[in-house]
Amino acid sequence: MFLRKINLSFLVILFIVKAPILYSQGPILIFNEFTASDTVDMGMCVPGDSLETYFNIINRSGKVLKIGGNDYTFLIGRAVDDPNNLDFFEFYGPRDLPRTIDTNINSVFTIKYIPFSPSVQFPPGKKIVRLWLGLFDPKVNDPPFSINEILKGREFILIARKSVSELDVYETLIDFDSVWVPPADTIYKILTVQNNTRLPLYVDSIIFHRSINAEIRMERKPFPVPFAEYRSGDERNTWKFSYFPINLGRDTALVRFIYRSPTNPDSIKFVQTIVRGVGVTQKIRLQGVENAEIVGNFIDLGSVPIDTSKEVKIYIQNTGNLPFGLIRQEILNYYSNTPSNGFRFVDSLPTNQFLLPTQIDSFTVQFTPTQRDTFLARIRLTSDISRRKVVGYPDSAKEVVFYIRGVGLAPKLTAETDSVDFGNIIVNSSDGCPVARDTLIRLTNSGNYVLQVSNARIDPPYPQTPFKIFEENFEIPPFSNKLLKIVFDSTAKDVGPYEATLIITSSFSKIRDTLRIKLRANGVLPDPVSLSFPRDISFKPGTALSLPILVQKDKIKRVKNYSDTIQYNSTVLKYRATTLNNTASERIANSNIQEVEPGTLSISVNTKWNEFFLPSDTLLILNFDTFLGNEINSRIEFVSPQFGDGICSRALTPIPSPGIIRLDSLCGLSYKLFDGRKDIFRLESPTPNPVDNSLDFAFEVAFDTYTKLLLFDAFGNVVNTFVDGKIKQGTYDIHYDASKLSPGIYFIQMTSGIFHQVVHFVKAQ
Repeated sequence: MFLRKINLSFLVILFIVKAPILYSQGPILIFNEFTASDTVDMGMCVPGDSLETYFNIINRSGKVLKIGGNDYTFLIGRAVDDPNNLDFFEFYGPRDLPRTIDTNINSVFTIKYIPFSPSVQFPPGKKIVRLWLGLFDPKVNDPPFSINEILKGREFILIARKSVSELDVYETLIDFDSVWVPPADTIYKILTVQNNTRLPLYVDSIIFHRSINAEIRMERKPFPVPFAEYRSGDERNTWKFSYFPINLGRDTALVRFIYRSPTNPDSIKFVQTIVRGVGVTQKIRLQGVENAEIVGNFIDLGSVPIDTSKEVKIYIQNTGNLPFGLIRQEILNYYSNTPSNGFRFVDSLPTNQFLLPTQIDSFTVQFTPTQRDTFLARIRLTSDISRRKVVGYPDSAKEVVFYIRGVGLAPKLTAETDSVDFGNIIVNSSDGCPVARDTLIRLTNSGNYVLQVSNARIDPPYPQTPFKIFEENFEIPPFSNKLLKIVFDSTAKDVGPYEATLIITSSFSKIRDTLRIKLRANGVLPDPVSLSFPRDISFKPGTALSLPILVQKDKIKRVKNYSDTIQYNSTVLKYRATTLNNTASERIANSNIQEVEPGTLSISVNTKWNEFFLPSDTLLILNFDTFLGNEINSRIEFVSPQFGDGICSRALTPIPSPGIIRLDSLCGLSYKLFDGRKDIFRLESPTPNPVDNSLDFAFEVAFDTYTKLLLFDAFGNVVNTFVDGKIKQGTYDIHYDASKLSPGIYFIQMTSGIFHQVVHFVKAQ
């Protein structure tokens, strides 16, 4: 018989402190024959009988190992804290210890429970001991000097029972302990009942008493329930108990198994077990906050300027019936398990004490935003429930989560451009030019806090450069704009390029946004520009004549508008239209060109506000009808030319050169001459165009002649003949009912002497 006796303090050191540093140096296996668990239930026996169980040790380490010799390698010891407990004295190990175990050998160890006769020291009931098996290398130390020399070890809990009753239960108390309400699943316990007599025995009935509303259930079996004689193999029966609490609090049941003694059938006996459990829940509620608001599921701290702080005190209450123990508390990003960069604990919950049911406690969180953003976080309190004897709890019970948010406030200064070019500016206050030029810069506060600007400046400052600003201090509300005026002082004396930097800095204490906008301008004097018609142009009477106005293309691109009055011989020329294609005026925005009186043409054209004339030698082309007048030539000249850049009306100084229009030949004089100052040949376009139901237009003949006026459709078919014959000199108005015309394009053709013209119109739906 192998027996060791140790004190309690040694057990604590051996199994709690030393065990984590045990390492296996090879494939060494230690296991029980009947269970893979570390808890081995050996069953129940009566005095005079015994129980045994078997352990296998398989050595495949490649070296010879050994077991036994001292408590570091083999021990049967106390499993409870009671120093008077003598359970281990009834458990015995093998007698052949220490034992050598060769490599590739399976060694079997038998552990026995031999109950002592019942006494005060060795009463009947449940016995529990610890078994320690450890293998060591005898070549190092034999026996080992410390637990560190154990190559492979394993600890087991052994359970055995001593009974002096005819019928006995394995457990006098079935404790479900604490069960979550409601549990994730029904909790089950098994009770074994054993016949310890040498005769068959029958349970005739069961008394099952439960406390009020107890939620403990017991498996039902038909009576009588037979038990075979002791050691027959069928001397045991089991009953299943289930527990599914839906209410908080304690549940208790008393189970009595009623039977007649096999040796005295007239005696009615019973054996009993207490079954109990507690329905529990752990519920932490947000009870209130200070210096914040509860909005939906969030503790809302509102808006805080960045790099400043705001604290919120959070009160929580335990509204469950289970004390709340805290393992860990942390503030995590709302979307991930990384620490939040905006929130931190200032005053946290204690981790060394429980928050009892109905008790209120608090902690403080500080919000320090580091950027313009909405900060969302989770305050996660990890419960110690996984370390406690609570079963059936869901995963959600492992942690309590509160959501918290705050907004970091800061302005954000931006501009729509990083440079401003004033272009060419006439300096020295030239005639027709203002003493200052200005432009507007759009500044935007795209942040969520008021933008304050102080000491906006231009570097180099005025008068070192001609740029000025008049608002040095201003505010821009969140998500809004401001137009800042920049002025160029045109009284600058020097021509040439000017440059400066507009510097605008936010006065926000934590983020200083600074904009640097380059300012450029080119100071120029009014530049002379040549303006001319071709010197000599020949024409045949009755033909159309196109006269280009010629300019210097490198200078016309500096201006935006042109105005003038053109004079010519009205008996020779009559203004018809202007051609803009392929000229410097091709992209003009507005034009007003008309013959204000015979021989006088008024011109005014200008580009868009942000565009200039195109660089072309031809400013525009004037189209005239020609006649045989009272002279054989006509002088065409500029009366008051003027070029402006949108601000300065005299941005260029024109040097005009007139043109001469000469009669090319007298070919065609067989036609009747007429005084072009009185009458002309002309055909007006219909108005309005498109035409609805009425077609109205006018035409004119300069003298009595054969005239033909026809209406054609888009296919060339004659739809109507208005005139076909000789008519007198004069102006005629035509009114025609167009309601029956099909929708489409139509043409009116006029032929009168050598005059020929076609106009078109659209017939509406």
